[in-house]
Amino acid sequence: MNIQRTFATLFVAGSLAAGAAIAADAPDGDFSRLSNQYAGWAGGKSNADNLVGGMRSGSSITLVTRSNGRSVSLAGFTPSRAMTYGEIRTALSGAQQNLARMGVAQPNAEQIQAALIGGEVVGSSGKLVAMRGSVGARGAGPVASR
Repeated sequence: MNIQRTFATLFVAGSLAAGAAIAADAPDGDFSRLSNQYAGWAGGKSNADNLVGGMRSGSSITLVTRSNGRSVSLAGFTPSRAMTYGEIRTALSGAQQNLARMGVAQPNAEQIQAALIGGEVVGSSGKLVAMRGSVGARGAGPVASR
């Protein structure tokens, strides 16, 4: 009888610990919502994850996009600080809206970077437009472009 109680206690304790570990490892709701919301605009889920994760932690962000003509655009930057999910939502929304006003609905990596940290973007009219970014950054600048 005591063995059964001990086993039951250990089983329940182990189940609770496993549940807590699974909850700790589960994706954060705000992270997932933001990443899913901006995946199409950012050129894919991986880019959206990099944006939200990097902005949330203040760590390096790398973006890679491919155009229909098979050209690749790479960009990278590091936000000046970790941001709240509300700040990330505002920054991404502002960047998306600013690019849309220029006629850029599906931006490449460098255009996303410029919209977030500042830089120049060629709009749909073909004119180069200086953008003021919605996020401060360290070490800003394109990594490469082909």
